[in-house]
Amino acid sequence: MAALAAVSLSRTAAPYSRALGAGARAALPHFPSGSQPDPWGCSPARGRTLHLTTEVPAGHNKWSKVRHIKGPKDAERSRIFSKLCLSIRLAVKEGGSNPELNSNLANILEVCRSKHMPKSTIEASLKMEKTKGIYLLYEGRGPGGSSLLIEALSNSGSKCHSDIKHILNKNGGVMAEGARHSFDKKGVIVVGVEDREKKAVDLERALELAIEAGAEDVKETEDEEEKDIFKFICDASSLHQVRKKLDSLGLCPVSCALEFIPNTMVRLADPDLEQAAHLIQALGNHEDVIQVYDNIE
Repeated sequence: MAALAAVSLSRTAAPYSRALGAGARAALPHFPSGSQPDPWGCSPARGRTLHLTTEVPAGHNKWSKVRHIKGPKDAERSRIFSKLCLSIRLAVKEGGSNPELNSNLANILEVCRSKHMPKSTIEASLKMEKTKGIYLLYEGRGPGGSSLLIEALSNSGSKCHSDIKHILNKNGGVMAEGARHSFDKKGVIVVGVEDREKKAVDLERALELAIEAGAEDVKETEDEEEKDIFKFICDASSLHQVRKKLDSLGLCPVSCALEFIPNTMVRLADPDLEQAAHLIQALGNHEDVIQVYDNIE
């Protein structure tokens, strides 16, 4: 994950954004005040600060190289399906099994379909008992003072706690209160790099659309299958509004969800990077773990 570039932009920023790189800063004129409210509720975008993050694809920076530790394709595919099943169960537990009444579940099912998850697997997860499983959020410290948040859904809280603690201790980590303060809960909309007309969307265009939709941040990164994606990050309360706006602007949102986004980053030395990657992989491989968040740069 590369450094943030904070850029003050207006809707006329497009000609300038191509030259921006990590650490670059450009100040452009703000829109005057007193204009009519945007019908989409996005008027704060005028004259506000948009953070642009380029999260370098795998193979192009140290953290990407070590964190993408993958086994055989079939095993990785199975792992992704397992995590999606947990996400379905959690969404059903919190909001019921009807996707028309549970937007979070509808979003997860959309991701499942995009990953070509078998219909029988999806239906089995939907039919599991609504009350089955306890949502757990563990705080931890990883190698080099990195912060970790581990989301889990377990039928046995005590066993899951013991397992997570063991994995942390075995791989240079520790359970630690306070890690939560290194993260903010944000809305994240994942979008493909082609629009609805199959035209490529570059970072400049993504930046323009982020401003138009009212997003706070754009990340250029890869998904679990190493496909290029953009992540549009917004305030948690604006998640569905921003997604709807991006869709109306011709993009193809793959998913939207609430995630923990780091507000402070740490840079690790090479030995700590390797150890952190193995720790995160070990945590992610636990059957009860839904997602592992880190603040490693």
